[in-house]
Amino acid sequence: MKKHPYMLNTLLAGVMGAALLAAILVRTFAPIIILPRPDIPALVLISLVVLLADHYLAPGAKRSYGHIFLLSAATFGLLPWAACFVNTAGAVALAISGGVVFTVTTLLFTAIQERLSSGPACKAAPILSALGLYLASQGFIGMSL
Repeated sequence: MKKHPYMLNTLLAGVMGAALLAAILVRTFAPIIILPRPDIPALVLISLVVLLADHYLAPGAKRSYGHIFLLSAATFGLLPWAACFVNTAGAVALAISGGVVFTVTTLLFTAIQERLSSGPACKAAPILSALGLYLASQGFIGMSL
């Protein structure tokens, strides 16, 4: 699967589509439930789910971070706008922040996986590093507020 350079962005579109479909169903059939805001920890969580799936489906795939930023910004901006979750100004802000968060999370996750790719911790390394990155994003938001 090394020949699929856009597998990461395809998985991102699939996960975002599934999350937005679930949110639409919750908004339709249970309108009393409060949906979470698209803040940085939520964007990191979506990014880590996609990166874990990509790690197991396309191991060792080459990455072009310029393409990752552009396609993830388009995904984070257009899908919520098309699902009527954000207005146009919110879609632009979500596109920029989502693209930056996804690119930085991909860079950090890839760097961690390259360092931990050998040794006895290789089996649990993707899940533990994803958990560590998510907790780091929670701590970052806690310190910035």
